[in-house]
Amino acid sequence: MLAKNLLLSLAVAAPVVLADQLPLRLVSFNIRLATSVPGVNEKPWAERAPYVVDQLNKTALDPPCGAPTLIGMQEVFHVQLTDIKEGLGAGWGHIGVGRDDGKEKGEYSPIVYRTDVLRVLYNETKWLSTTPDVPSFGWGATNRRIVTLGVFEHIETGKKFIASNTHLDHQVSKARTESVKVIMERIIAAQEEYGPLGVSLTGDFNSEPDGDAHSTVMSFGYLEDLHDLTSDRKGPETTYTGFVPGTKETRIDYVFVGPKEDKKWKVNGYEVLDNVVDDIYISDHRAVVGDVTLVD
Repeated sequence: MLAKNLLLSLAVAAPVVLADQLPLRLVSFNIRLATSVPGVNEKPWAERAPYVVDQLNKTALDPPCGAPTLIGMQEVFHVQLTDIKEGLGAGWGHIGVGRDDGKEKGEYSPIVYRTDVLRVLYNETKWLSTTPDVPSFGWGATNRRIVTLGVFEHIETGKKFIASNTHLDHQVSKARTESVKVIMERIIAAQEEYGPLGVSLTGDFNSEPDGDAHSTVMSFGYLEDLHDLTSDRKGPETTYTGFVPGTKETRIDYVFVGPKEDKKWKVNGYEVLDNVVDDIYISDHRAVVGDVTLVD
C-alpha cells in the first residue's frame, strides 16, 4: 500500500507530458451549499465534507499520465472552500471570490488547482448582469450569479489555456441566456488578450441539453459539449439527482471545450461520478469529469 501511494504521489508531482501536448483533467461539481437547515434526506456539510474531499482526492490522483486537474465547483461557501483545500493538502490554490461582496461572502464558483503545476497569469470574477464589474443581480434573478475565469500556464511546458466556471440561475430563463452571453464575452476578451488558446467552461447551467442555456452556448458555435465529443462515456447519464430517491434526474452540469474551429482539444474520456457513498448523498449533483489533451 505504501508503494502504491508513493507511485500515486509521484504521478501527481511529475505529470508526463510531450512537448506539443498537455493532458488535463477538467471537473465540474456542484457540492451543495452548507445550509443550516438541511432538507429531506440531506446530511449537513460536516457529514458530507469528508466524502466530497475523498472523491476529489481520488479524482485528482487518478488522471491519465498524472494530468493536472482543475476542479470547477459551484455552491461553495468560504468555509467549504477552506475545508476542501485543507482536505486536498498543501499545494492547492484557487481563483474566485464570494458572489455577494467580491470577497468571502456568499457562494463562490471557484476553480481549484495545483499551484506547483499551474501558474495563474490572469483571473477575474464577473457578475452575470448588465453591471458585471460589481456585485449585482441580472435579468430578474433573485441570486447574484458569477463566472470565474483564469488564464493558466503549465509551469513545466509553458503551455497556456483559459479555464472558466459558473453557476447559472435556477429560476429565470432570460437570466440564464443573457448570462451565457456575458460569459462568452469574457472568454472572447481573454482570447483576444492572451490567445489563441484552448478554452474550457465548466458549470451547473440549470439547463438540460435541449434547454435555454445549453442551446445558447451552442448557438455561438465556439464551444462543444464534451459529453457529445466521445462515445466512451462512463457512469450515469444524468448529473442532478436531488437528495430523495425517485427524484427526476436531469443532465444540467457540463464541461465545454473550444474553440470549436481550432480543435485544440483531444478528448480522452468522460465520466459522471456517483454521488451516493455509504448510503449518504454527498451532494444533490454528481461530479462530471473530462479527460482531455491540449494540442497545438
